[in-house]
Amino acid sequence: MKRKFLCTILAVAMAGVMLAGCGKSESGSETKSESGSGTEEGKDSAEKKDVIKIGIRADMVNQLESVRDKMEGLGYKIEESVFDDSVQPDVALAEGSLDMNWYQHGPYLESYNAENGTDLVIIEPKTFYPLFAMYSDKWDSIDDLPDGATIGLCNDATNQARGLNMLQSQGLIKLDDSVEVPTMYDVKENPHNFEFIEAEMSVLPQSLGDADAICLAAGHMVNAGLSAEGYLCQSDDNDVYAVGFAVRSEDKDAEWAKEIAEVVQCDELAEYFKTEKAGTQIPCWE
Repeated sequence: MKRKFLCTILAVAMAGVMLAGCGKSESGSETKSESGSGTEEGKDSAEKKDVIKIGIRADMVNQLESVRDKMEGLGYKIEESVFDDSVQPDVALAEGSLDMNWYQHGPYLESYNAENGTDLVIIEPKTFYPLFAMYSDKWDSIDDLPDGATIGLCNDATNQARGLNMLQSQGLIKLDDSVEVPTMYDVKENPHNFEFIEAEMSVLPQSLGDADAICLAAGHMVNAGLSAEGYLCQSDDNDVYAVGFAVRSEDKDAEWAKEIAEVVQCDELAEYFKTEKAGTQIPCWE
């Protein structure tokens, strides 16, 4: 009887070990399967993009609207964020709250990256060339500018350098050629004793009444309700400053980004530039 009792206990113990082993094996197998499935789903989610968040300046709202149907026709929902300046759209893009922004040229973005340690890039194809010129409501030509004239410049490094280089190309000043991106403090020769002031480019047209001339992208004249015609001179490097879509570097080869950049090269946008921007923005594809 005692032997029979011991045998029974041993049998029960062995059965328990076998069941525990089977349970562990099945549990481990199930966990691995679920983990594998989750990884695959994560990969699919990473490659799929239904919503594209685009940052634009307030002066480019109508531009985006002119091609919204084209972009959403690709199957994406476009969500725009509108900013009042030229800095915050890059801040938002770098932080990840935007997928791309659409308002700036390469030299400006390079300067922003250098100052802020970011790695944002403008993808191809680019969209348009902005006309950059000198305007005055007091004088009809650069020869009329008096000695001691006040010249308004943009306060960002890239566009200020562009304005100064334009003045140098007209023989009005001479810059320190050892400085790659000159500021108004790098004017080496100023034979006309010009006085330089600076302001954010979108508000620079407000200085037109106080300054003798201002140097800026012509589109900002139109945005301010002023004429972009009748400029005193224009920059000879307009093609260098083509505006395009900026993304984080890890997205520079993304298919969705390329599709957006390509689809806006259309008749609708060309017509918008012609009518709404008075020819101050030249399509890259024409």
